[in-house]
Amino acid sequence: MVWFSVVPYVVLWSPLAARTLVAFCGLVFLRVAAAVAPYCSSGGVAVVLAGVVAVAGSRALPAYGSALVARVVSDLAASGASFVVGCCSGVDAALLSAVPGSVPPSLVRCLAAFGPCGVGAGPASAVAQVSAFACAGGSVQWWAGGQASVPLRSRLADRTRAVVASANAGLVVFFSSPSSRGSILACRCAVARGLPVLAFAVGFSGSKLPVFGAGAWVPSGQFGGFKWVKNQQEIFS
Repeated sequence: MVWFSVVPYVVLWSPLAARTLVAFCGLVFLRVAAAVAPYCSSGGVAVVLAGVVAVAGSRALPAYGSALVARVVSDLAASGASFVVGCCSGVDAALLSAVPGSVPPSLVRCLAAFGPCGVGAGPASAVAQVSAFACAGGSVQWWAGGQASVPLRSRLADRTRAVVASANAGLVVFFSSPSSRGSILACRCAVARGLPVLAFAVGFSGSKLPVFGAGAWVPSGQFGGFKWVKNQQEIFS
């Protein structure tokens, strides 16, 4: 038996204590691995679960941001996910443009805040991409945020809520700015529902991603994503 004196405490160390500590650390490691495993795939992107994944994000993206959207959704589609998305330029347009080249039309559902032929659309509406998606056989729900009599801003916000409400597996969101209002709204809706959220910071540090109550962003996947973890207990449960 060995004594270790650590001022101002005295610790008794024995082979039994050592085995107990190793067992405890092993248990913690296994629980962390089990919690993280569902969010990782061989392709390097964090997989939210196989099911319907909401995709949202900023209306303005650099070219490499649009390419990142296509890579992420392609990887998720290969893992068994399908998608629900909005109708704006930026992230929404990037996903719709990936159909049918990278993602089959059958795996995507578009919720448009305007009507056929762009009726009721706004300056940031991806009318061309939504129309092309519909012509490719994609599913489009017109006036998803309300009829033309509803102000466009309200329609877009309600459309975003409808997109997240249509998902059952999680949200993947691409921020081109930490203050992107639509992206923040989508995250709040997903967090309120208890859905997993995976975010990508395009053009800025992930440390500047907005927070949603008691929690933190944890790096996830080789594409540079961040998973929202509400608290430390969530990691170990």
